[in-house]
Order: sequence, then structure tokens, then C-alpha cells
Amino acid sequence: MNAQFITRELLERCRREQQIQHERNSQRFDPAPISNRKELSLLVEQALGDGDSYADIANHHHDIALTEAELTDLIGPEQALRERIERFRMAH
Repeated sequence: MNAQFITRELLERCRREQQIQHERNSQRFDPAPISNRKELSLLVEQALGDGDSYADIANHHHDIALTEAELTDLIGPEQALRERIERFRMAH
């Protein structure tokens, strides 16, 4: 293939993406965000185990604008958490 077939725009997009990838790879892993979510998850699991629901938890935290949707985004669906709690109870 003697004709040019890669456009300047495509090459520039690829170079930008490669630069972004290099920047991501050079960043040091920060375990803090994972620790924070784990802490949140454990607190929510405890509340679910005590009979609360995501709706109850959100209602108890309305002053900080916590919503059921945000709980789902941060730690996963309520049902999945309930199933994990149940599996843990059955294993012990």
C-alpha cells in the first residue's frame, strides 16, 4: 500500500490517548479511595443486617444529601449487598 491511509487527525488522537495512558500508568496507586469505600460498605452492611434498607439509610442521612442512587453507585445494588451478607451468615 503506497498511498497514505492514516490521517493526521487519527494519529493525533492516538498520540493523545497514548499520553493519557502514560500519565495514568505513572500515577502511584492510592489505596485511600478503596479504604473509604470499604469503610462505607461495612457501615451499610451493618445497617442492612440491623434491618435497615438503602431508603432508610438515605432518610437518616438527608442532611448530607445521601441518596439511594448514590449508595448504589458507591457500593453496589442493595440486593447484592444483602446476598453477600446472607452468604457470610451461612458460611459462619
